[in-house]
Amino acid sequence: MQKVSESNKIREKRARTRKTNFRNYRVEIKLTGEPIYQFRVTDVSLDGAGLLVKEDSGFLKLIEFDQVVKAEFISPDGAPPNGNYRTEIKHITKSDKGKNEGHCLIGLSILERIDHPQE
Repeated sequence: MQKVSESNKIREKRARTRKTNFRNYRVEIKLTGEPIYQFRVTDVSLDGAGLLVKEDSGFLKLIEFDQVVKAEFISPDGAPPNGNYRTEIKHITKSDKGKNEGHCLIGLSILERIDHPQE
């Protein structure tokens, strides 16, 4: 990340602003031969989302950086993104302190909408 010259604030690298003020927005991810994993969305835009995952979740052993997964975004008010998408895992970051201690933040990049998901 780059620092802003005089203010010591971190500049955001995302192309779009992410929505962070919502309730009950979640993502379901189904990997072949595995149960459906459901996660709380911490932030979302039309290009990506952040997921909060407990650091002892078996899901973390099944995924890796740059992996493409199918994700169903479930928005309680129907706001986009809502529905099935191909997504790419862009980062997996452990949170060592604060309210998310004991969790990892997974960054997803939304690649394309899938009208009819295939199992």
